[in-house]
Amino acid sequence: MSTFKLKYIIFLCLPFVSVGCKSFLNEEVYTEYDPNKFLTDASGIDALLTGAYAQSRIIGYDHRNYTYMMNEFNTDITFETGGGLEKDAVPFIQFNWSVNNSFLNSFWDKMYKAIASSNSVIVLTDQLNTLDQEKRNKIQAEAKFIRSSSYYFLYNLFGPTPLIDIPPNATPQEIEEIGKSTKRPNVETFVNYMVSDLEFAKQHLPLVESPIGRATKGAALGYLMKIYLKEKNWNKVSETTQEIIQLKQYELYNNYTRLFAIEGEGNKEYIFRAPCIAQSGYQNNYMAHTFPPNYPILTNWVNFGAQFRTYSAFYKTFEATDKRRELLIRNYTDISGKNIELLEDKNGKHLDDVRSFKYWPDPNGVGENMGNDIVYIRYADVLLSRAEALNELNGPNQESIDLINQVRGRVQASLIQLSHYPSKETLRDFLLAERGREFFSEGLRREDLIRHNKFIQSARDRGFAAKDYQVLFPIPLQQIDANPNLSQNEGY
Repeated sequence: MSTFKLKYIIFLCLPFVSVGCKSFLNEEVYTEYDPNKFLTDASGIDALLTGAYAQSRIIGYDHRNYTYMMNEFNTDITFETGGGLEKDAVPFIQFNWSVNNSFLNSFWDKMYKAIASSNSVIVLTDQLNTLDQEKRNKIQAEAKFIRSSSYYFLYNLFGPTPLIDIPPNATPQEIEEIGKSTKRPNVETFVNYMVSDLEFAKQHLPLVESPIGRATKGAALGYLMKIYLKEKNWNKVSETTQEIIQLKQYELYNNYTRLFAIEGEGNKEYIFRAPCIAQSGYQNNYMAHTFPPNYPILTNWVNFGAQFRTYSAFYKTFEATDKRRELLIRNYTDISGKNIELLEDKNGKHLDDVRSFKYWPDPNGVGENMGNDIVYIRYADVLLSRAEALNELNGPNQESIDLINQVRGRVQASLIQLSHYPSKETLRDFLLAERGREFFSEGLRREDLIRHNKFIQSARDRGFAAKDYQVLFPIPLQQIDANPNLSQNEGY
């Protein structure tokens, strides 16, 4: 195959589950590229990979929807009221989401676009005969990293989803048919697929993130850790976290209150992130949702009517000395000079209106658009995941205690002692609570509660009629309509 049509490149970047492509397939092709020239040029390679990265980035409103609506509003940390978002947030808060929820469907589409883009890179590089093996491996490692991490995000929400592989020289019609007919695999097949991609990626990715946001060996290991943690494969969690530690590339940042601020972005704690800038489409817009009413914001910022609120009970799990608590705003003086309480009223009643300023506002933000990078995996997660794995394998042990104390010592929380945890269960419960304090506003709470078998009961404790099967979201009805071979999750 000496030439590769631009139309085919574009087609591969579309979601495989999309429909209504007849007009596209009838378009006339005006330009053809020789892949041996296009992809051996650094700009050509970067163009394809950059497109795949862009499809996979969970930033802007995708970040709001995935991180908060789908993974925090249904937990014991955060919920939302007000603005136009409330009607969309309520189903996630109250555990009555529908099978045709548009936010779930949009996220499904987004991740499959990233998977499609990754597949296009893999197919194209396999066809090149002028690309040396080392460069080919590096390109494919990045593509497989993007593909596997995208599948991981889908797995977190829906369980196993269709695995889309494109055979060599497949026509656009054949590709479309694959997307419209592929069944869901079982858990073992799905997990092994992600692991295989990431094992390849970790062998061929560089140690150092360059430029910011590109995959590294540590990032591939980080997603392997997340997969094994979800599967409760404690031996593999222990092995993988030790590999990350032994890379000696990462360390806890010494100032937690600025870890997520613009000035803290040069830290060595980030393992994988999405770079953001204060521009629509590339932004972090979290803070516009969390400023309380009439908060004295800068004139270049905006305060949304949609309000992200933190439960008072969660705030009270922090010790007074814990620096992490400084990012939870419990009261403020509004623009009229009035003091506003957010934690509790004068009678001690919880107001459940604490605000998380974890992504400390970007002073150069423009409206809702701020440039704080969004962090997917960081070193503190490695330390606490290893502590959890060792406890599950061996019961309370000094290494787990020391790992936890690294995280707590950084924020001036009191250090814990092994003698205070007589059983695996007591240390397990402490770890779950500590992960809440460490990772609030990062979208990890739902998966942590599910892993500890407390997600559904936690919702019931808040007064919601959560069902056992709601540990997974439904496969979007729109996708089942497009692919009749898709099976729905139990209970929906």
